[in-house]
Amino acid sequence: MGRRRRPLGELGAVQYTVDPSGFVVARGRVYDGGGKEHRPSGSGATNEEALAELQAAVDVIVGRVLARRERLMTVAGLAEAWLKAAYHDDDPRVLRQRREQTVDGYASVVRAHVIPRAGAIRIADITADRADGLLIDLAREKSVTTSNKVRTVMSLMFDWAIQQGHFRAAGSLQQTRHGAVVVANPIRATRRADEPDTVYFDLDAVQVKHILHLIREVWPERHRARYPVGRRPNFKLLADYILITLGTSERTSEPIAIRFRDVRFEAVEQPDGSLIMDVLVWVGGTMVRTRSRGLFRQDSPKAERQKRWVRVPKFAGKVLSELVANHVPDPERNPDDLLFTTERGRPRDASALGELLRMFRREFEPELLAIGVDAEHLTFRSLRKAVAAAVSDAAGIEVARDLLGHSDISITEGHYAKRPELIVEVAAVALDEVFAGIDT
Repeated sequence: MGRRRRPLGELGAVQYTVDPSGFVVARGRVYDGGGKEHRPSGSGATNEEALAELQAAVDVIVGRVLARRERLMTVAGLAEAWLKAAYHDDDPRVLRQRREQTVDGYASVVRAHVIPRAGAIRIADITADRADGLLIDLAREKSVTTSNKVRTVMSLMFDWAIQQGHFRAAGSLQQTRHGAVVVANPIRATRRADEPDTVYFDLDAVQVKHILHLIREVWPERHRARYPVGRRPNFKLLADYILITLGTSERTSEPIAIRFRDVRFEAVEQPDGSLIMDVLVWVGGTMVRTRSRGLFRQDSPKAERQKRWVRVPKFAGKVLSELVANHVPDPERNPDDLLFTTERGRPRDASALGELLRMFRREFEPELLAIGVDAEHLTFRSLRKAVAAAVSDAAGIEVARDLLGHSDISITEGHYAKRPELIVEVAAVALDEVFAGIDT
């Protein structure tokens, strides 16, 4: 009678030897799923360590895991390994890799919140109720938004660990050669906090005109009287940026990414035979900052499918025309040929524009409140919302959707398939009507 054939993954008799370096080497025989025999080995300082390494090699052979398990016994160790993989992800199955600035954001959350609060905790001790308590504390001490960010990052960490074979996807706890580990993602069992609705308000032409008056005329005089010497805020930049945001609906970091070649002028014949010049701008990039590259222009907006041509209203066309007329190429300091540059001719950072707007709000809070504008909520994002409301009321929700680059994915794909370079035209007419006279 023949010898019984060992089942898949079952080790035969294990042999131990000691190599010249003093390490114990464990050797055995195992069959893979195709019936082929393998002779894996493992080494360690003791028989137990050598056997553990041998078993890890067997797991790889029989397809139990895709790689050897590591001793990720703390949350800090898991976070470090996950971030390293996220920065250098070269998985060919992933069509759109995470952008570096996204991973930078994850790393910031890990450094600021995950490691200080949970870094030393053993991963076997991260249960759903303990994680939920940590998130509740964060929501109380920091904010609901911070709590949700930590939940998202920790959930991604544990999902990655399951994919790598550090945990199992079913059950609760599992005794492994490295001790007890969690075997499901406990973060997914926690409750996501309900974030408060973002507060927006609509701006009319009178309010916008008064805001521009404060920026252009009142603020310079007030600042000069208070600070006779020293550097002054860039009043014109803020006013121009507000007009561009209202005219294009772009996000905060997108107008500063407009290049010289992104602005196009078209002569349009009027019914009386006269010609007027329309201005179109290509929304095709944004400025981002990463730890490794610093500030640079990304060749797409928030999403690749949001690239579009926008025919801007007259008040925004006036600003763009002036920027184009005054543009001086400088391949060394401005290699992307951006229209918005610093006094030294280099690309602008969106954070500086945000601080400029905050300075204005602090300076004119009473004046803004007097015209019905809550200074706290006057942001570039609220200007974008004002554009959406104005265009939606005047031209319909679909025009507003196209102008802002928002839509259902299937509708977007179908729309772009017919018109690869979408030109949002009707919105300019609507914005000219709603905000008529703001630049006079």
